[in-house]
Amino acid sequence: MFGRKKFSDEEIVDEIRGGNQEALVFLYQNNFSPVRNYILKNNGTLEDVDDVLQEAVIAVWQNASQRSFTLTSKLNTYVYAIAKNLWLKQLNKGKRLDPLDEIHSNTHAADEPRNHKMDLDIVAEYLEKLGDTCREVLQLFYFDGLDMNAIAERLNFSNADTAKSKKYQCFKRLEQLLKQDFSRSDFNI
Repeated sequence: MFGRKKFSDEEIVDEIRGGNQEALVFLYQNNFSPVRNYILKNNGTLEDVDDVLQEAVIAVWQNASQRSFTLTSKLNTYVYAIAKNLWLKQLNKGKRLDPLDEIHSNTHAADEPRNHKMDLDIVAEYLEKLGDTCREVLQLFYFDGLDMNAIAERLNFSNADTAKSKKYQCFKRLEQLLKQDFSRSDFNI
């Protein structure tokens, strides 16, 4: 079934619900590269990639098997978000997380140095200083992996553009607070 033809996300979910294991293999293969890139950039190994992606595909299978399941984003985005959350949980357990690397990697500023060493507690402390809305927007995007549509819906913003604008403003505010209290040398930049 899963040759060269393009399938819609709904068709893939239907195949998963129907017990088609090829759909799960397809999902794994289709998401391997982005998940690999993310995990390898965040202190992981190829073995970690395999483990996390398998767990993510299993989670999709379990969720899709429930009739109440509704896909609210692209399927690949959903798989990536699950894999990212699984990896962040694993990193938090092992204290291998570099939180500012995570934040900067998601801002798409590829030319910014990413060798930051900051304790997660400090990031949490500064998120608290931002206030409820900013803290929630940044947590939903950077740590929960939600897209702008989901954030807009969850926080009752008028649309995804409003959520994107708010995320940008909040991130800039967080950056400003950090720059007030830390020098560039604190971040090994």
